[in-house]
Amino acid sequence: MTRPNYGMKSLEEFKATREKMDPSTHKMSAHQWEQAYAAYRSSREHARSGRSSSVASSRRKRYATRSRTQGMHGPSNLSAPGTLKECARAESAYADLRLMINLLAWILLGAVVVDALLQVMVVSSLAASGAALLTGAIQALSVVLFKIIVQVVIDIPDIALYRASQAQRSEAADESSTRD
Repeated sequence: MTRPNYGMKSLEEFKATREKMDPSTHKMSAHQWEQAYAAYRSSREHARSGRSSSVASSRRKRYATRSRTQGMHGPSNLSAPGTLKECARAESAYADLRLMINLLAWILLGAVVVDALLQVMVVSSLAASGAALLTGAIQALSVVLFKIIVQVVIDIPDIALYRASQAQRSEAADESSTRD
């Protein structure tokens, strides 16, 4: 069964066009070229099909909205809170405690998942299995939320210490500049 061409280029034509546009593509392996060509074909087929009109445009709108409000979900490394958190954690007095909390959270999360799966395997009723899965999901969410809250509580003194040390450094720099 052959697929319609939809005016697509062959792999060789695709390579030649891409190499003209971007000289760094000369370094790509055969597997990378195959992946790029498959993505090209998929996008061309998707663009030619009728499905792309409303579904794709609504996805694009949601993605554009998400990208504009990306800092609201969690600070990126470029935002001021993200930079502050990263610097404070780099100079943290509680790095070992943070590591222990992360390890404990992963262990608890694994235990919750194993427990939920064992309950589903043991119970023969569909309703009881659903209840066991729901309970496991709630417990897993609780573990994740607890971990996040504990990390925030640990960050509070770290950020205060970081800001105090920054203030001392700036005062020392001001004093040394006034002496000169």
